[in-house]
Amino acid sequence: MNRLFSFGISLVTLTAFCIVSPVHAEGFYLSSELGMNFGGSVDVAGKSNDRASVCDGYINSMYETVTQTPGYESYNCTGPNRGAAGGWRNSISSDEGVLFGTAIGYRFRDSRFRVELEYFYRDTGYDETSDVPGASGVQGDKLAQELVRTVDRLGSLTSHNLFANLYMDFAGDSKFTPYVGVGVGFGFTEAEYGSLWARNSDASAITTGEGLPNAAEVRANLASTSSHADTELDDTLFGYQILAGVDYELTESLMLGVKGRWVDFDSFVDGGVVWNPLRGHPPYLRTPAQAAGGDREHVSGRIKLDGIEMFAVSVNLKYQF
Repeated sequence: MNRLFSFGISLVTLTAFCIVSPVHAEGFYLSSELGMNFGGSVDVAGKSNDRASVCDGYINSMYETVTQTPGYESYNCTGPNRGAAGGWRNSISSDEGVLFGTAIGYRFRDSRFRVELEYFYRDTGYDETSDVPGASGVQGDKLAQELVRTVDRLGSLTSHNLFANLYMDFAGDSKFTPYVGVGVGFGFTEAEYGSLWARNSDASAITTGEGLPNAAEVRANLASTSSHADTELDDTLFGYQILAGVDYELTESLMLGVKGRWVDFDSFVDGGVVWNPLRGHPPYLRTPAQAAGGDREHVSGRIKLDGIEMFAVSVNLKYQF
């Protein structure tokens, strides 16, 4: 990605020295555009502060004594730093959606360059549910010992974007004006996210708690339960873009054009995901009686999305003042 960005900068700089041609008049202009965006595939990385299922007081009434059983000495059922290790990864396929925007720009006197402050909106309708292929740490134990279905879902990914752009026009004697540009800005981004961790309905098929004195209780309490999240994630992302297009002069002040852009953003991170229910109960590890007015150990997670990039093609109108 960085190589592509460097190539775009080099292309603009090289062309500035190599091309000499007439340009349009200086001054301000307004533009608007409507088109399609094509979002790239998204990598999902999840992590939570949950403990192992045998450390859940709703599931295991003897959670405080788990570490006294051989093989469970390293389990952290009551200490700090829970959820520090482990997590899961997934991927969502590319998809498409609508893009529209508007901008105000200024073309410099006796120059091929113009600057622009641009707003555009994108809505990429991924709407995909994907099975989690694997996990590590306590999440990996759950996947191997008790779960029959584990999925992530990404619905629509939307963003309101504000960018500052620099363009160079290749105006000639015809009514066509090709151009290239680069820009930097921010995307105020939201993503519809869902998660389901469903457990086996057959308690005898669950191996969680093997060796514990109350393993039968643990398995019976886990059977047929699920952990479910359905929320809207949000984050503000830094991004950069490379643009290219061509305008056609309809009148002295009005131009019709086609524009293409490639935009890449930073990683998207939201740490406020809550699974409710969590293993069939409220999103805590302790019942009110077990906590006795103290910390009930609320469970939440962090979702990170990588690959928040897109290619877009749009039709645009420019009005020169």
